[in-house]
Amino acid sequence: MLVFNLSKAAAEFFTVTRKGEKISCVESAPHKTIAESIKAPFFPEDVDAQKNNGFQWQWVVHCVSIKRQKYLLVMDYRSRYCLTFPAGEKGDQYEFLNIFEQHLKANFRCMAHEKMLDSAEVDSSVDVYDSLIDTCAFYQRGDRSVQAHINEAVWHLERQCYEEGMIKENIDCLRFDLFTGEIPRGIKGNKDYIFPNQNFLSYWLKAFSVENRALLIKHDNVIDFSQYVKKN
Repeated sequence: MLVFNLSKAAAEFFTVTRKGEKISCVESAPHKTIAESIKAPFFPEDVDAQKNNGFQWQWVVHCVSIKRQKYLLVMDYRSRYCLTFPAGEKGDQYEFLNIFEQHLKANFRCMAHEKMLDSAEVDSSVDVYDSLIDTCAFYQRGDRSVQAHINEAVWHLERQCYEEGMIKENIDCLRFDLFTGEIPRGIKGNKDYIFPNQNFLSYWLKAFSVENRALLIKHDNVIDFSQYVKKN
């Protein structure tokens, strides 16, 4: 189960008014904080809490507007890896989910290729992800630490858009995600800095790898990003 925790701006993006009535996929959060939900996972009534061993993946979503283009930034609560892409139609959570998963898998495949992981193992772990993830929830709540790191990504996004050009194509989003994922991040209570891209890949392989293993080999060759982006 994917859990999307929305900032105020993101919650407004997922809310539309039709014939004077507000329509939104946003529900009341089961706990005040994300940390509380991790300790005591909550599942909607129509979801079997025992299915998939009670798996949940917490994300924080923010929405910004740059040069009249809205962008969604979706950061993994644990690894602090951030996916950034142009927003689709306002209020359309299904389009969002399709775009999100497209970028999520493209980022994983690119990192896995860089670390020279076996392609069959990579494909298998994506299949495991598809089998585990079959529902989601949207809550309006945030986390100060995660939001601070999202704001850093926003700063880089604004710089990119104003100085080098708007990010519109999937391949450009992938490059931007990998770039921001290389920036070390500090978390209160952690002695050392964390590296989002490394943590994201490790988490994916632990959660979704059939054999629950990773071959993390440093590889400095140039990557052809285009092969990881599916064409519409």
